[in-house]
Amino acid sequence: MTREIPFFDLFSALRLGNHMSLLLGDALIEEASFARADRSARIALKAQRKILPEAREELETALRETYGLSKIELTVEETDTPVPAPLREEADSEAKSREKGRILYGNAIRPRSIPMRDLNLKSGTVAVSGKVFACEARETRRAGLWRFSFDMTDYTNSVTVQKNLNAQEAKALSDKIKVGDYLTVLGHMEPTWDGKDIQMSPISINVCEHKPRQDTAEGEKRVELHLHTRMSNMDALTDVKDAVKTAIRWGHKAIAITDHGVAQAFPDAWKAAGDKIKIIYGVEGYFINNLDDRIAIHGTQDQRLEDEIVCFDIETTGLKVAWNEITEIGAVVLKNGAVTDRFQTFVKPNRRLTPEIIGLTGITDAMLADAPSLHEALTAFLDFVGDRPLAAHNAEFDISFIRAACKKEGIPFDPTYIDSLILAQNLLPDLKNYKLDVVAERLDLPAFQHHRASDDAATVAYMLIPFWDMLREKNIGHLQEINAEMARLRPNGRRVRRQPKHIIILARNKTGLKNLYQLISDSNLKYFRRVPTIPKTLLNEHREGLIIGSACEAGELYRAVADHKDWAELRRIADYYDYLEIQPLCNNAFMLRKGDVRSEEELREYNRTIVKLGEELKKPVCATGDVHFLEPEDETYRHILLASKKFEDANEPLPIYFKTTDEMLREFEYLGRDKAYEVVVTNPNRIADQVEIFPLLPKELFPPRLENSEEDLNRMVWEKAHRLYGDELPQLITDRLNVELKSILGKYDVVYMSAQKLVQRSLENGYLVGSRGSVGSSLVAYMSGITEVNSLPPHYRCPKCRTAVFMDGKGYGCGADMPDAFCPDCGSKYVKDGFDIPFETFLGYGGGKVPDIDLNFSGEYQARAHRHAIEMFGETQVFRAGTIGTLAEKTAYGYVKKYLEERGITA
Repeated sequence: MTREIPFFDLFSALRLGNHMSLLLGDALIEEASFARADRSARIALKAQRKILPEAREELETALRETYGLSKIELTVEETDTPVPAPLREEADSEAKSREKGRILYGNAIRPRSIPMRDLNLKSGTVAVSGKVFACEARETRRAGLWRFSFDMTDYTNSVTVQKNLNAQEAKALSDKIKVGDYLTVLGHMEPTWDGKDIQMSPISINVCEHKPRQDTAEGEKRVELHLHTRMSNMDALTDVKDAVKTAIRWGHKAIAITDHGVAQAFPDAWKAAGDKIKIIYGVEGYFINNLDDRIAIHGTQDQRLEDEIVCFDIETTGLKVAWNEITEIGAVVLKNGAVTDRFQTFVKPNRRLTPEIIGLTGITDAMLADAPSLHEALTAFLDFVGDRPLAAHNAEFDISFIRAACKKEGIPFDPTYIDSLILAQNLLPDLKNYKLDVVAERLDLPAFQHHRASDDAATVAYMLIPFWDMLREKNIGHLQEINAEMARLRPNGRRVRRQPKHIIILARNKTGLKNLYQLISDSNLKYFRRVPTIPKTLLNEHREGLIIGSACEAGELYRAVADHKDWAELRRIADYYDYLEIQPLCNNAFMLRKGDVRSEEELREYNRTIVKLGEELKKPVCATGDVHFLEPEDETYRHILLASKKFEDANEPLPIYFKTTDEMLREFEYLGRDKAYEVVVTNPNRIADQVEIFPLLPKELFPPRLENSEEDLNRMVWEKAHRLYGDELPQLITDRLNVELKSILGKYDVVYMSAQKLVQRSLENGYLVGSRGSVGSSLVAYMSGITEVNSLPPHYRCPKCRTAVFMDGKGYGCGADMPDAFCPDCGSKYVKDGFDIPFETFLGYGGGKVPDIDLNFSGEYQARAHRHAIEMFGETQVFRAGTIGTLAEKTAYGYVKKYLEERGITA
């Protein structure tokens, strides 16, 4: 061979001991030739270390056995000092490891690491670097042989590193390598035992220098006000403790926790924070505006209901205001309950109509060939309207097209207008939907040609006539009185199907935290409809102590901006919030993929609109990350999670990780340097400063109350004790009960008595109750009938004489293990009892733990047990608690496997 290649690239199947692998890890082959006739080989080797005779002999033997050679001529060029024999090699390697502090096994690694995605069986001897995410050392079936292995990843792929070692070597490496370490490993690739995968046999293992991401911004750092943890069900992957620790390490003074509809991450966040950072407790709620999400009267113009109103309708080439055009405008004048004048014009668009639009409207390209231009049609329409208010069904659609067209043509347009759809929803709550033809049929209006502007406009006018009559019956006579009446009618009417919008709710103080809990509870228990929803009426009732943010693109304000609602409506919506939220363009890039916007510049313009709203309303605009995972490389995991939920764009990039101050400033640099700093740093810190520091949980316990629970428990315990063990109780029992009752009475007696009553009621109904867990260590629980486990030491008890004989020091684990025996006084057969469990197992030393009494009721009786608990404490004081659902490892494995298979990825 004319070029030098690494030794293990050629001899990858060779299996050598640790010391030989260390010697040859950097060795190069200068020449190698093989003779098939006599099965001989000549190998010229350049070694970085001196190979002693015994080591050379071991290498030659291994080569002969592995490759079936009869003769080997091995020449070695040595470039280093001698290395001791194998046994001394390990000790010397350990010394060098201690000396350098970075070498865990073998030598210092010189080759540059390659990405793990490039590993294969032909890779030979290579170096990889990554993070350890699993580690194990276990003894094999061969006595004295241990298998040490760990899994590591560089986020391009992962690899298992595995080595057979003796017990001492395995323990030494186990002590050095832990999950979370960053290592560089030099080794050669080999197949796994089943041949289905590949693994690395290590030659050298070094600590890899890894610097976690830092927030290096000078001065004040940003505050994240929108962060999801794993408690956001099947949506986020952020470990709340890691997120809080990262914020502390970065020098952030606060961080908000805003999971979807729940508060389960709060305790872990509180514990992780200590006194090093302020935790802002919040939630991203599912918000239903059941009050005024769409008002009936827009604008300030007022008049009597009898006065003239122009009812109109338009037809368009499509539904998107940004890139579709008007094809027809029709209008009529309504005055004193009668249609008095009509207007109709086609509008020539700058495109051909689609077959769908032609089929829907009946308008053809031929009909539009000689139609007026947009400017001519708009001018004629607005001249017809004059200074009269407008009306339309689902008016925001029609008005948005007229407004966009006027803006394009430079024509002023700021009307007062009426939305008959909102009137219908509140005045006709019995309807299932509120399409124009459905409402017309309900009101017995004349038949009309739907989806033609002039006919639809006339129908709107005829619709308003009975609506005005209904409003007059409610003493409403002017336009500007209508909205207040709609707000009164809306919550009482049939719930209109609305897609819940997102909203951020932060607790400003302890009162706010209580109200936040109330909102979360009611949204899950009273208003759950696919998701836990928070009606606006409920939020208004509990708004004290809360800070309300406008949330992400799924929020009410952003949706209004994206729907091109008029400025007055945007101001009205934004005015409800305490701060407005904008996010990086990447968060909303899916709108570009879906065709909702045509360019990133449109997304920037949406954010600029929200910034302008904040300036006009003097409300802080805050840039947030909508964080769903901590590090950029974690994005792959969320792709898998979304793929499991059948999202079509699950694999599209969405880097919603926890960003540093500088990263966020770069995201918003298009706003200008000063404004970017304001929304990224200044305003989020202003919001954080409004939040008080308060403990999440009180130190004291607030148990429920049961009348005479303390006296009843004390009496019940002593009565049963005397019933079982006689009038003169053994001192051991007296002392044990006194110790337990001292810890229980006045603190936890209600817990005991409520459990006792539930158990007793179940037994009276013929259903046994099984107690489980540490409550069996409480003698008071046994004496009060909560558990059947007697925690006293093993003893005999006479059921007739009520005497007890304790078997101290006799070696019995529990009473059931003792032989049968009879009372020497009365001859009755002894009851064998006692399981010898110390009380501290249940309440700890000094009774410091809060008791947790677990009871297993029969499935048939559970509902009745719940009802009995409600009878004891009251309907509003008893709740059925659930457990936090986690993703089982096998299920997660299935998600990953399916994700890889569907995308043809080998990992």
